[in-house]
Amino acid sequence: MQHAELYQDRFPVGKTYGGDLTRWYVIQTHQHSESLAERHLLSQNFRTYLPKRRRTVRHARIVRNVASAYFDCYLFVSLAAQQSWYPINSTVGVRKLVMSKGMPVPAPYGVIESLIAATDEDGILHPDILLRPGQRVRVIDGPFSEQLGVLDHVGSAGAVKILLDIMNRSIQITIDRDKLSIIS
Repeated sequence: MQHAELYQDRFPVGKTYGGDLTRWYVIQTHQHSESLAERHLLSQNFRTYLPKRRRTVRHARIVRNVASAYFDCYLFVSLAAQQSWYPINSTVGVRKLVMSKGMPVPAPYGVIESLIAATDEDGILHPDILLRPGQRVRVIDGPFSEQLGVLDHVGSAGAVKILLDIMNRSIQITIDRDKLSIIS
């Protein structure tokens, strides 16, 4: 189940603060302190979004599945133009709010909203929901770097199959989804 309906109260579309529309901003946290920073920001009444992923941890012959931050050392906060952002930089677990020329830099419209829509009720981000067969993609890493292709199949283990046009032939390759960017 997608999580857009479940978090309607927490992430309402067009939410205002003092009459201003809110925007999503990026916060850099200390290493492994994303949840701590989120907890402290929530206690200060900031709206946050921390996408998570499931991973397997093996330690001392014990195997556990844990949820950890999808983007290490980053989380997102929603702010209005008139809302004070100064307390964020002094919050426990926060390293800094990503800024340029002394002002916070908003995330591009729709990016965080699409991540929220691809997150389930447990806060786990499922990026395969964002990828659809037939989309045009660019390989950003590896031996096929900068090649353009068409997404053919999205696997459940993190690999995708894409069709590359090489020497007037359509060649299917399997690549990790982290090595792709979607072309709009």
